[in-house]
Amino acid sequence: MTDLIESLNQFISTNPLLGIFVTSIIGNVIPFFPVPYLLFVVFVASTDTGLSLIPVATIAALGASIGKFTSYTLGYGAGRAFSGSKTKFDSLRKLLGGSAFLAAFAFAALPLPDDVIFIPLGVMRYSPVKTFVSLFTGKFVLTLLIAYVARTSSGFLDVLTGGSLFASIASAGAVIIIAILMMRIDWEEVLAAGRKGAFRRLLKSLVRRQRGRQRGSQEDSDPSKENRSD
Repeated sequence: MTDLIESLNQFISTNPLLGIFVTSIIGNVIPFFPVPYLLFVVFVASTDTGLSLIPVATIAALGASIGKFTSYTLGYGAGRAFSGSKTKFDSLRKLLGGSAFLAAFAFAALPLPDDVIFIPLGVMRYSPVKTFVSLFTGKFVLTLLIAYVARTSSGFLDVLTGGSLFASIASAGAVIIIAILMMRIDWEEVLAAGRKGAFRRLLKSLVRRQRGRQRGSQEDSDPSKENRSD
């Protein structure tokens, strides 16, 4: 076992970019439980000063994007289970417009639980090409910035690169809440009403649908209607 670890360490030390690529994939492939792959990027950037930061950031971003794309694929598969809501998701896609790309880029470029955005993008079947581009560009910016700071400073980035169980649970809960809202809001109505005051109309749409369901259940359980029908 010790020989295996030493061989692996020697292989990574002689192939740092390949090590970054593999580590970045593994660090992003499991939704909600990220591995702090940026620690390895920090280690390489701060110790191998002869290695340019551009290829480091490029390889890390590519690996992270490939790994994180599993979250989009997971959401896409879940979206197929709700094929009856295709028109609703089409309306949501039109409502978001270019802001979906910007939101995906922001979550990828910041140390945020980005499964919160990429799983819903898959559910609503947002363009996989645009999703991957937003992923790659965001991860590239994040990795390049962290690698630069690591090379010019001492290692104080554990706070940014480390993950906690609480953050994982919180991000999973956020995805569930977002998915419920995506299913229950009448996005066709919101889109038809226009973008002005959209947030207020979202809440009204949700409340109206809930009241309609309650009214329907009350009518079904009204005994007077059953007596009249007899």
